[in-house]
Amino acid sequence: MSIHKTPTLFLALAGLLLTVDGVAQQNNASPNSGRARYAEPKFRMGLHLLPSIAWLDARDGNTVSDGSIGRFGFGFTADIMFADNYAIGTGVNVFRNGGKLTTIERLTGDPLDLANDTTQFVVQRERTLTQHWVELPVSFKFRTREIGHITYWGQFGLGLGLNLRATADDRVQYRFRNDPLIITGSEWVEDLATGEIEYKDVPVEDEVALMRAAMIVGLGIEYNLSGKTALLLGATFNNGLFNVANNRNFGPTLDEEHLTALPVSDTAVPLFPEGYDRKMVDNAILLSLGLLF
Repeated sequence: MSIHKTPTLFLALAGLLLTVDGVAQQNNASPNSGRARYAEPKFRMGLHLLPSIAWLDARDGNTVSDGSIGRFGFGFTADIMFADNYAIGTGVNVFRNGGKLTTIERLTGDPLDLANDTTQFVVQRERTLTQHWVELPVSFKFRTREIGHITYWGQFGLGLGLNLRATADDRVQYRFRNDPLIITGSEWVEDLATGEIEYKDVPVEDEVALMRAAMIVGLGIEYNLSGKTALLLGATFNNGLFNVANNRNFGPTLDEEHLTALPVSDTAVPLFPEGYDRKMVDNAILLSLGLLF
């Protein structure tokens, strides 16, 4: 073989190798080429803050819902992808909800004469209730592909919560004093200093159910920051499904605390009021702000 033909042979072999390598790389290319820089992860975890607006929906006809409260919480979230655009969402949420309500009640004991613990009063109680829950949510999550840097999602599911603590801020207005056995012949309370007494951060775990179930509906976005890290923004409606008032201590007899909402004024006395079981459902809108990894 001529020495002059050797460089030409080497060049031909090098060209052939480059062509084969190019074909191999093309055959092994990711199916996500041209759509996303990173393959969609099958499992994602994150942490989020949960500021909330909560309220109580009274359903017994005698309890009045008076407004909403703002509270704060936090949580851990996990998404398990089982298809390109679908996931099972779960995690743990620790949050507070509650609301404001007003009831007419019977109390025993003179607040200004502690030694006299037999006198009964008809009072109007204005309560701000705060419930502390740890919740396990399970939901179906529907996701779009990344549009720009944003992925849009929606979710629908259920949550099961455990009551950790319940506290109340109460304003009690003493309205009438009555005989311990019957309520006829009650008299307007005029000798109390102001007619009102306030109580702060009172433990009321016995008046709240131990467990709660909720329907979860939410919308949000994930904004890609870098690689597989994303900023999570969302809003979730957490709708209680069952009564969260514990009626163990209350019932339809004159010996019970809650009274039906008969007219109560400075001159009109509620005659023969009946007791009732309080029924209320708690709801909240939870705002999510966190990071996914």
